[in-house]
Amino acid sequence: MDVKFVLLAALLCVATGCGSIRIVSEAKTGGTLALRGAHDTAREKAERYMRDHCPSGYEVIEEGDAVGYSDDAREWRIAYRCNGSPSVAMIAF
Repeated sequence: MDVKFVLLAALLCVATGCGSIRIVSEAKTGGTLALRGAHDTAREKAERYMRDHCPSGYEVIEEGDAVGYSDDAREWRIAYRCNGSPSVAMIAF
């Protein structure tokens, strides 16, 4: 792979604030998302995802730092419930 391409991609990522989300769990009633990279950009993507998943709106049930795939990996997670769903949530925090 061309080193210049990799450097350009990394520079663009830093300049535009790369951020993404990972679906930890999902159901019709809500779910849990993990934010990756630039927090503000990842948060915007998470909010867009939750709005699309819950057309009647959503409520954030829990939000905070959690253990990722391994004990030493930490990630920011958002657990949410779709409006009109039962209060029992399947939070995978």
